[in-house]
Amino acid sequence: MIKNYLLTAMRALRKSKVTAFINISGLAIGMACCLVIFVYVKNELSYDTFHSQADRIFRFYTIDEALGVTSNSVGITQPVMPAAAKAEIPEVLNATRVLSQGRTRITLGRDYVYADDTKSVEPSFFDIFDYSLNTPEAKQAFNQPRKAIMTQAMATKAFGSEDAVGKMLKINDDEWEVVGIIEDVKHHSHLKLDLLLSLYPAQADSSLAQYLDSWQGLGMVGYALLNDAASEATVESKMKELALKNEAPEFWIPQLQPLKDIHLKSSGILFDSYNKNKGDITYVYSLSAVALFVLLIAAFNFMNLSTAQSSSRAKEVGVRKVLGAFRYNLIKQHLGESLLVCILAAIVAVTLVLAVAPYLNLSLSMSIFDFIFTQSDVYLSIISATLVIGLLAGLYPAFILSKFEPVKILRGKFQTSKNGLLLRKVLVIAQFAASITMIIGTILIYEQLQFIKNKSLGFDKDQIVTFQMNDPGLSQNVRTFRDRLLTYETVEGAASSSNMPGRTFGRTGITPEGASENEQNWIVSALSIDEHYLEVLGMSLVAGRNYSPEAGTDQQEAILVNEALVEQVGWTDPVGKKLSLGNNTERTIIGVVKNFHFASMRHSIEPLIMFYNPNVSSNLSVKVKGDIRNTMQSIESEWNAVYPDYPFEYQFFDQEFDNLFKSDESFSRLVSNFTWLAIFIACLGLFGLSAHMAEQRRKEIGVRKVMGSSVSQIVMLLSREFVILIIVATIVAWPLAYIAVKSWLGDFQYRIDLLSMDSVLVFVASGLLALFIGLLTVSYQSIAAAVVNPVRSLRSE
Repeated sequence: MIKNYLLTAMRALRKSKVTAFINISGLAIGMACCLVIFVYVKNELSYDTFHSQADRIFRFYTIDEALGVTSNSVGITQPVMPAAAKAEIPEVLNATRVLSQGRTRITLGRDYVYADDTKSVEPSFFDIFDYSLNTPEAKQAFNQPRKAIMTQAMATKAFGSEDAVGKMLKINDDEWEVVGIIEDVKHHSHLKLDLLLSLYPAQADSSLAQYLDSWQGLGMVGYALLNDAASEATVESKMKELALKNEAPEFWIPQLQPLKDIHLKSSGILFDSYNKNKGDITYVYSLSAVALFVLLIAAFNFMNLSTAQSSSRAKEVGVRKVLGAFRYNLIKQHLGESLLVCILAAIVAVTLVLAVAPYLNLSLSMSIFDFIFTQSDVYLSIISATLVIGLLAGLYPAFILSKFEPVKILRGKFQTSKNGLLLRKVLVIAQFAASITMIIGTILIYEQLQFIKNKSLGFDKDQIVTFQMNDPGLSQNVRTFRDRLLTYETVEGAASSSNMPGRTFGRTGITPEGASENEQNWIVSALSIDEHYLEVLGMSLVAGRNYSPEAGTDQQEAILVNEALVEQVGWTDPVGKKLSLGNNTERTIIGVVKNFHFASMRHSIEPLIMFYNPNVSSNLSVKVKGDIRNTMQSIESEWNAVYPDYPFEYQFFDQEFDNLFKSDESFSRLVSNFTWLAIFIACLGLFGLSAHMAEQRRKEIGVRKVMGSSVSQIVMLLSREFVILIIVATIVAWPLAYIAVKSWLGDFQYRIDLLSMDSVLVFVASGLLALFIGLLTVSYQSIAAAVVNPVRSLRSE
């Protein structure tokens, strides 16, 4: 019996080669798109899941409700909070602190290497997280100062094939002993590390000891292991009580974030630079919706053509019933054919994904082949989707067609069935509604990205080369290096600063002059600059003056602020006003800098103060002009003269700042690509459906031509129904697209107006584009049917 069904199914596919090709190719493309997105989503959701206690591990973070703060979620806590929570809150089984040291230069005799991700950690770090140490003693050694643990890759990089344990590392003039090796982490984690240093103050390091016991600042990364994940709210409440008991500022509200949420649910959290390759749950949801849309469009195609084709096979069904076939036999036959098509499409889809995966930046922890075939949930999802689509697509023709009486079927009753026509219309509307929604979303996402990229930033980012000079060996000679660069005509200027826009600025507390008793606690962003910084970055003053060495007292008494601070405080004439900075320190405002974006467009511009420090050396910005290649060669030669022991490393500031939009642009490209594939799949189905309808109306067309109808009239007759369906689909798509895009735009503080004329035109143009594509697809079959000699159409009459 199964053999017979299989032979019948293969015969049906061979008989309708075009329909079979459309069904299999459309489903294969849809399944391939869905599989790629499924792999991406599963990969994103896999971050930090390899830790055995992941469900009970939480990160400390803080909601900062001080005046002046608009982006109030920060991924840091008070330095003492993790230790205090472990000691005083019973629900906290363990806690650990982490200090990110960033990129570290390690001196090995006359040689040196760089550790890109250095962290200072406590011994409890290894009790909470599953990092495999080569020896248990290494963890205990972290109860002492100046101990280090390296990853295997870092140990090989530093010492080659030699045993790294027992070797000494020189970091910033301090000697560190390597006490252990951890296996390289092959799984995805928000914490990237290659060198771990013991977070244990040396006897001479009293400042670190005081810092670790402080309740009066934010700056520590911490993690807690709870006895039960359900006690999260209880612990948060007790942390707040604990902070207030220790006289911590009441506007800092301690919070916990589940470990598994850190990668995807931290887009609104600042001071989170150690959270590498941060994702966005909004993109996961959006791409999942896109995958569902594409798969539904492909499935609707299949269902549409299956129902349309079933009507042409009605007589076959009638004959089978006359010859004794039971209804369940016919149901199994149709479902079997449907499943066969889906199985063939799934095979093609997996083959396509394996072929194109090397060209996609999926960042998997294993090969795409292993990802699909060694993980049960992946290949079981593929099998399940194939079965579900096959069964659903075959249900209508199987159950509806099989219940008709043989006599009615053989008289052609089914071909005029309103049920079949209505279903096909609904499916076409659903297909194009999904496609138009995706077109609108694609265009508006692109418009938003162009809006934020072209929006005035308040500074110049082009032709600026930046050097990070945090290493003491670099910072001590910054002035010498800068002065040598300024001798070149192609160097317009050079300036030093503690940071650059696009990176996370620090924050500090202030009290503005005239603040009421309820307005004493202001937290603002802070930046240290030299007197050349505003000019080099093209920033402008709206009031007052810039810093000047000739003023003499600017470094100790003056301060620059931005417009946002002035607006929030409510000053009309800010120059000359006083700011109290704590420790009885007071500064006089000498100038107001025009607002500039120092964070991403997801965050509004916050109040900022800019300190004057002519000796600041963390970052050097060099403005160049003319022939960039020759200029960079000149800069490199000066670098080698001043810093012969350091590699020449730099960044173009425009490229660095544009990296803020990297994930948004990747998302836009993905949505755009899948949108056009969805439209292609929908048009494939429309092509097949229009061909089937033209064939069904072949004799009607012949009669109309004999009666004098022109080719254009017949084309309009055949196309009119599809035009109406696409117009209905457009009306359905507009509110869906508006809701979806509005939700996505909610993450941006600066965004396009969906009710502006430009946005309205996008909605209208998307509908017209879908209509044009649909007409183009249908017209081919309509014209082909209209130009056929009516004699051929009516020959059988």
